[in-house]
Amino acid sequence: MNNNQNNFRTEPSLALMCKSRDYEYIPTTDTFVTGDWVISSTRQQELLGEKVILTESQRSASYLGGTIVGFVPSEKKTKQTQVKVVFKADPSLVGNEDSFAHYNWGTGRSVCYLD
Repeated sequence: MNNNQNNFRTEPSLALMCKSRDYEYIPTTDTFVTGDWVISSTRQQELLGEKVILTESQRSASYLGGTIVGFVPSEKKTKQTQVKVVFKADPSLVGNEDSFAHYNWGTGRSVCYLD
């Protein structure tokens, strides 16, 4: 996707199933930082500037969302590289249901790519 298309995309590209609402608000940067997720470095580059939503389950509307502004490496030592997603909130994404129709999302997989 080229940059011109990114500027007009309003629907999310990434859904994260975050049942525990594991995120933190950083007032100094007006951003939210999620818990740890397995997202490849290639996919991270593709997602910069795109929209993310957080949901509690496979069939629940999003309770938080926004524009991805960066990724922070996790401090957890695991086999797969994990990152925290950093985003600026977008209230229009609250209540989003775009992730409902995605096959196999939520069954052993809490990251859903919506593009």
